[in-house]
Amino acid sequence: MDGPPSGIGTGAGAAPAPDDRATTWIVSPHLLVAQAVAAALTSAGAAVAVRPWETVARNAWEGRDTGITRYIVAIFEGEDSLTVVEEISRLVAVGDVRVAVVAPGQTAIWWGGLLEGGAVDVVTGATSISQLLEVVERLTTGDLLMDPARRLALRAAWVQALDSRRVLIALMRTLSPQQMRVLELLAAGQRVVEVAALMDVSVGTVRSHVKALRAKLGARTQLEAVAMLRQVYDAGGTADLVPRPRRAPLALQGRPRVTAPHR
Repeated sequence: MDGPPSGIGTGAGAAPAPDDRATTWIVSPHLLVAQAVAAALTSAGAAVAVRPWETVARNAWEGRDTGITRYIVAIFEGEDSLTVVEEISRLVAVGDVRVAVVAPGQTAIWWGGLLEGGAVDVVTGATSISQLLEVVERLTTGDLLMDPARRLALRAAWVQALDSRRVLIALMRTLSPQQMRVLELLAAGQRVVEVAALMDVSVGTVRSHVKALRAKLGARTQLEAVAMLRQVYDAGGTADLVPRPRRAPLALQGRPRVTAPHR
């Protein structure tokens, strides 16, 4: 490669990584989680070290010519799937990296796209330090943490979810800008009356939009329509083809406010 993968900078001011060829990196979007896990594993005799989530791919890139395989345990607790999967993808693209993804069972499907090779294993049941210690030991000795059947099943589930996602995206694209905005606001947790206030329309108009968008999506209820929007992101992907449900950062008349999606 002629340069770092997309999203990885060389960072002239970055501190050089120590010689940790026998050390497993512990990373998490939540630094306190990584620090707590690393401290407990160290007390149990494991050779581990914390690497900041924001720089872990860059750290791996800077050590790419050493011929040393980097072992990384990445711990997730329900973070945004698209963001974390893309970051681990960049990390794996560096090469000479093995990653154990420790994630809740309900989010395991997010990682199906990274299971074609052997660089990533998904562990869904490691909640105790003794279990995580076993993950570290098996990772560094070259053992696969997933049996072949489990790997194939998870990847197949991911492919199926992507197919469903494509259908949902096509349905979402049939919504008008106003209907899409109503659905996004509902998915962000707003009630119908709050949506009406935010859009400066009547409650009856919002209900009409809900009725129309449900018909287009084939949703039996408002909750089902909201679930369909969220399902678009459950399998991850490479681009946001419809607006992502999000929390409102501002307040309006004592209620959270969500801006309209750009169309």
